[in-house]
Formats: sequence, structure tokens, C-alpha cells
Amino acid sequence: MSDFNPLRELPSDAKFGEGDTLVIFGEVFRRGYVNGLIDAAEKRGMNVIYSTVGRREKDSGDLRALTTEELAEQPKNFINIPIEAGFDYQPDSSGLRPIDQLQGIKLKTWHETKLDWASIEEAQGLATEDFQNRLRQWAVELEAKLPAKGNILFAHTMAGGVPRAKIVMPLMNRVFKGSGDRYMSSEEFWSSDIGRLCDANFMDVTAMTFKHLVEATSAIRSARSNALVSYVAYGYHGTELLLDGKYQWQSYSPYLQGWAKRRLEELSVEASSVGLKTCVFNAPEILTDSSSVFLGVEVPLYLLLRAIGKEQGTDSKIYKDLKSRCADKLKDPAQLDQILDRIESFFRSDIIKGEMTEFDQWPQHNKPKQMEIMHQTSKMVLDAHKDLKSLMSAELSEIIFKTCGEAMLREAAQPKAPYQWIGHDLVAQLAH
Repeated sequence: MSDFNPLRELPSDAKFGEGDTLVIFGEVFRRGYVNGLIDAAEKRGMNVIYSTVGRREKDSGDLRALTTEELAEQPKNFINIPIEAGFDYQPDSSGLRPIDQLQGIKLKTWHETKLDWASIEEAQGLATEDFQNRLRQWAVELEAKLPAKGNILFAHTMAGGVPRAKIVMPLMNRVFKGSGDRYMSSEEFWSSDIGRLCDANFMDVTAMTFKHLVEATSAIRSARSNALVSYVAYGYHGTELLLDGKYQWQSYSPYLQGWAKRRLEELSVEASSVGLKTCVFNAPEILTDSSSVFLGVEVPLYLLLRAIGKEQGTDSKIYKDLKSRCADKLKDPAQLDQILDRIESFFRSDIIKGEMTEFDQWPQHNKPKQMEIMHQTSKMVLDAHKDLKSLMSAELSEIIFKTCGEAMLREAAQPKAPYQWIGHDLVAQLAH
């Protein structure tokens, strides 16, 4: 695991503060990681500039800026130039879009689908050109909003890229949520033409947007040669959790965006190699609106409670209060420790620890037995709750995105490496 760079220690405080600016590259949605970074920045008196991916017209699918009514719901310091990336809606020179090629495909015959890759590659090139043009406009407006002095922290939050065609989500639901008779091999899906299209679009949205951001803001860096300009991005590459008294790396599988996240790390390395301050922070799993499709991704999250007990002591107020709030969400509060024991047993199992925790092989594809026991474990925890709208995962997720925001803000000025891991140990130490 020579490539593993866990973030163990932080500067005592951030170099970013009052008079400096946090620029959000992407759109802020509720229950997301970036909310923690924004909270940390605002507490220090930083100016925050927001962006939007825009909206699609229902009939035409055309990308547009936000309307006056939509803008009224956004923060004041806002750049209303749509920076949505990806090429699934982009027509080629004949007017054919990648999503048009996915129309009418049936679940029984999806694997037989053959796409016109010349058309797709042309559409991808045109979409990249269009994105770069919009990004240049975004950068001009950003320059006008930036204070004349002060440091700048760019936060890349772009992720996703699922082609918006009806056939795709049912297939992905089978891959991520299927077990037993409904199991679908992620490797089979990923090697199909539909999987290849997803992979290419993920790359453009999740990874290449970071490269385009760095390039588009070169003039801003040049104009502020005496200021600190840094770039952070959100990655995922598994995380360390407390198991058998020590922190051990594990990951969710099948995480099909993993290849794009690896490319994001590589792009940060490239930027760092020419002197830029950049870091991709591989954050622990949380349960968000977007991550809920990955059934079982939340299983490691529950063990954060025990990490907090280890790092801050089981007699600490934060541990006692958090454990009490989590227990109160269960039908039988006394079952909490038993539930955590069963989760630990899941991570010790031969299929998970023996076959699905291979750092050098990440991202890994799913296996039938792995999906079965992961879903059983996830269901066991969910079934123990009194109310599925009030989950332990919400309490624990909030701690993670807040502490990750604090860690990123402190580390961003002088990153120790171009990509690093934030594990349960650091989160537990920072939790308050």
C-alpha cells in the first residue's frame, strides 16, 4: 500500500481566513460533503462564491442558466453560468445524441447493444469544446467577483455523469442493489457498450472538469502571484475504519465511478508537479441523496461511533451524546452495541476481508456472495430503526462532512501530497 497517503496530522489552523475567498466549482446540494467546507470557511470569515450546473429544458433538453425565480433560492454571491459537464445530451454533426442511441433498449437485450462510437466521440469532442467556452465565461465573471486582494481556495465538487436515458438506471440498480436472483455482474455491465459510455461520461464529469478548471483559472493565478491559490477536490478511494482495535482500509464495491476518481487523483498529481497547490481528499463514506443508489455504502459509517470512543474516550461528552442519539433511533436502544458487533463481523468475513479489500486492485467489481451479505447487513441495520426517515447514518454523516471540511481547509494551503485519505481516526479526533 505504498500509494496510500492517510492524513494523520493537520496544521493547528488554516491559512485561509477573513478576506479570503472560497470558490465552489459545481453546485451545492443538501446533505453533501461540500457543506462542511463552506461551514468551515464561513466560520473564518471567508467570502464564498457559488456556481450552478444549470438546468435542462424539459422539451428540448437544452442547457440553460437559472431563471429569476430559481436564482431567488440561491445564495447572493452566485455565478449564473451553467457549468454542467458531460456529453450525453450533445448532438454530433448529424444531430444524433448519445442518449438517442439508448432509446428503446429493453432490459432483456441490453447486453446486445452496440453503439456508434464514431458518433459518440464526435459528440464528446463538441461537448468538451462547449464546456470550455462556458468555463471561460464563468472565469471572467469570477474574476469580476473576486476581491482585489486575498487568497483563493477552489473547491471542485463535480461528480456523476450517468447518461440520462431510461435504460441506464434500471441496469445500475441491478448492479448496485441486486443480489440473489436479481444479482448483476458489474464487470459484465462495465465491459458492455452501455458501460463504456457511462465510463467515458464519468471521466468527463468527475475527472476532466478538474483539469479544465485549473486551465481556465490560470490568468487568475497569474494576476495574484503574491496570493495563495489552492485547489481541493472530493475523491473516494475507500477509507480506514476501526476494526479489531486498529484502523484498516476497506472500500465499497462495486464503485463504478472509481476509475474516474483514480483519474482525478492523477490530474492532481500532474497539477502539483508544475508547482500548483492541489489535493484530492478521499473522504469516508456518508449517506447522501446521490450515494443512496449504492445500497450498503453506508455500512462502514456506523463504526465511526467506536472510533470516536477510541479517540476521545468513552467517557467523553461527544461520545456519550452521540451514542445516546443513535440508540434513541432504534426500536430497541439496547441493541446498538450488538448491531455494531455484527457490522464488525461483516468486515471480518472471508469474502469482504479476504477478497474485497484489495487496495492494489481497487476499484473492484462485485461478487454474488459479497452483494448478498452486504445487503443483508445494510437491511439488518435499517430494520432496527424506528423510523426510516430518522437514521443513525444522518447523525454520523453530518459529523463526517463537517470534520472533512475542517480538515480540508486546514490542509489546503500546503498539502502534504496531491491526494490523501481522511479516515475515521482523523474524523473522530476532530469531532465535537
